[in-house]
Amino acid sequence: MNLSVRPTPLSLALTAVGAVAVGYGLVTSHTAQRPVWALTVALAVTALWVVRSVLARAGQRVAALVCAVVMVVAGSFVAAPTNGVALVPAAVGIVALLGDVTYSLWLGFGLSAVGLALIPVGAVPAGASVPAVLAEMGGLVLAVFAGLSRRQFRRAEEQVALLRERDLALREEESRVAIARDLHDVLAHSLGGLVIQLDAVDALLESGDAAAARTRVLDARALAAEGLADARRAVAALREPAEGSRTPVAPSDLEAELRELVDAHRALGGEAELSVHGSPSVLDSAQATAVRRALQEALSNARKHAPGAAVAARLDWQTDRVRLTVSNPIVSGDSALSSSGGGHGLDGMRERFAALAAGGSATASAADSRFTVTAEAVLR
Repeated sequence: MNLSVRPTPLSLALTAVGAVAVGYGLVTSHTAQRPVWALTVALAVTALWVVRSVLARAGQRVAALVCAVVMVVAGSFVAAPTNGVALVPAAVGIVALLGDVTYSLWLGFGLSAVGLALIPVGAVPAGASVPAVLAEMGGLVLAVFAGLSRRQFRRAEEQVALLRERDLALREEESRVAIARDLHDVLAHSLGGLVIQLDAVDALLESGDAAAARTRVLDARALAAEGLADARRAVAALREPAEGSRTPVAPSDLEAELRELVDAHRALGGEAELSVHGSPSVLDSAQATAVRRALQEALSNARKHAPGAAVAARLDWQTDRVRLTVSNPIVSGDSALSSSGGGHGLDGMRERFAALAAGGSATASAADSRFTVTAEAVLR
């Protein structure tokens, strides 16, 4: 990730003001005892300060880098002859190089070392005092620390931006998984049931039982309408996940929905019984949806892998959780629908319960010639 920040218009304006101030200081503090070449170099370096900022603003990184290097080298060399005023552009060049995370840190350190070496070299012909030279070198060292501080700040910005991107990617992945999970739940239940109903209609029409076939068609129509309603609920939940998940659901409403699923399973030719135990509690809609989807998926699996086998569903209300257990016999051989799924239903069920605010879990196991799905949601 490239976080090399280009100067803003305000930064350019402040740079221009600073350059004018430094140039004014150079001219007014110049005396006849100081060489003209030192003043000329210092003014040129000050002008480069502005030029470098303009080039950086325009995205001309190589040219801006060259300007910064010249600022440090020339500014350090004429620092002593200008009473340290020319050290300002040199310090700015050091801060710019060390503060830009796209430049090598060793480039900034190496150029800083060159600048520190050139300060006493330039002080020899100017006859500057030792304390003045040490002060100027100290100023350049401070610029190094300022550049490192700026670099660390940029690194922190880079990490924050990276974390933000990762968080966004995770949110997008969660949304994608939620959509896939809801689509699977709706399609596996509704379309799978429709296949069974239409197969039955075909068989009844071949046998000449038009009345029974019509009843099956009406059942298929009701199943399709239920699937459409499920799809609309899923879309609404995806549009407003936070608000929808907090809506309370009465235990009687949840039980009614579960019994509707059992009745639909029977209408498709299956056998199923639902028993409820314990003292019911109010759930939020996310918990109620998870329990309903778990029964829906378990019944769909039973229709696919154990058609006609009796399914036993049990809803247990406990003090701190509600548990749904659904089991059916393991039937050998493959049914017409056994290969229609993608194997994602149980995974989606686990993800749905794991995502509940208060926690939950879902497991599937085969033992004693029975396949059992157990799902539980922790109550607040």
